Amino acid sequence: MEQLGEFSQIFRVVGFLGILAALAYFFSKFVNNRHIAKHISEGKKGIVLCDTRSLGNKQFLVVASYEQEKFLLGISSGSIQMLSKLNSVSGKEDPNPVISNS
Repeated sequence: MEQLGEFSQIFRVVGFLGILAALAYFFSKFVNNRHIAKHISEGKKGIVLCDTRSLGNKQFLVVASYEQEKFLLGISSGSIQMLSKLNSVSGKEDPNPVISNS
């Protein structure tokens, strides 16, 4: 009977440590997600998706901006290609856009 009491006590300790580890894991995930969302909302420099259009069959056209420049991207399930550099604030445009059929 004494062994059953020891086993019960060990089971309680292991269970408590498991619950404590799970809470620590979820807390760290919550803090990391808030940290990432905070950096996005602060307006840090980075890639911003301005517009997205579906072409069907897992293919998309995306207008993305980085700093002061905008780019037209072709996205498929296996690749991402820059199709053209769009008009920027200065009004310059890429004279030789690359268009691919892949």
